[in-house]
This record gives sequence, structure tokens and C-alpha cells, in this order.
Amino acid sequence: MSDTNAKPKETIVVAEDSAPNRKILSHLLQKLGYQVVACENGQAALEAIKKASDQNVVAVLSDVMMPEMDGLSLLKALRENEPTRNLPVVLVTAVSDKDYILQAKNYQVNGYILKPVTFQRVQNKLKELFPDKIFPKLAA
Repeated sequence: MSDTNAKPKETIVVAEDSAPNRKILSHLLQKLGYQVVACENGQAALEAIKKASDQNVVAVLSDVMMPEMDGLSLLKALRENEPTRNLPVVLVTAVSDKDYILQAKNYQVNGYILKPVTFQRVQNKLKELFPDKIFPKLAA
């Protein structure tokens, strides 16, 4: 018997223009028990988040450098919109440019994952964001 009042599975939106990186991030997040909405840029991610009000979106992982809308613009747009103002946003980046870091701090970024993306880096960041969540144990 299924519970019709059960909350939908937690969803993380991934914004990444590199198809291989998008696939890796999606795979890692699914292994950690999340549903994933993968988008090729910030604009697509923003639209997906607006449409996903029933999907229990709990966080956004976004590349910084992308066409259409980059990660900082996505972060800014989310912070300026009341329903998404407090949505955790983590920037996935190889960029260590101080200007980007300062801008992201001004928009209250929730953290960074440095490239290359690894399972450990993703899991550690999610444990920081959601300290009370119990993640599945995976075979090493």
C-alpha cells in the first residue's frame, strides 16, 4: 500500500553546459538518493526550477561558466525571486578568480565544489548543506 501523502523525492537541479560533467554530477546525486533535473545552462535551470514547484527541489548545483546564463546570473536570479530566495546553491567550478568568489558571496552562495568533480567532494558538500540527512552507505 502506498502513502498518497508521501513527500516527493528530493530533487537537485544541475546546471552544467558540459554533457560529460552533467552526466557525472547527475549519476553521483542519484547514487546519493536524489532525483535530478539536469540542464545545459542557467536559463534552462531557472525555467526548470519555476516549473518544478511540485518536485521538492532542495538545492541547485551550477557550473560557473556557461552560455545563455552563467552560474552567477542564475544565483542572482534565484536570490531576487521570493520563492527561491533561500534555495541552497552550490557553484561547481575550476575558477578561482577572486571577483567571481566575491560576487557569489554577495549573492549568498552556499558553497563551492571544485573541479574535477568527485563523489567525495559532492557528498561532503551535501553533508554540509543537509547535516541531518542520512545518506546511503555505498560500497567503496
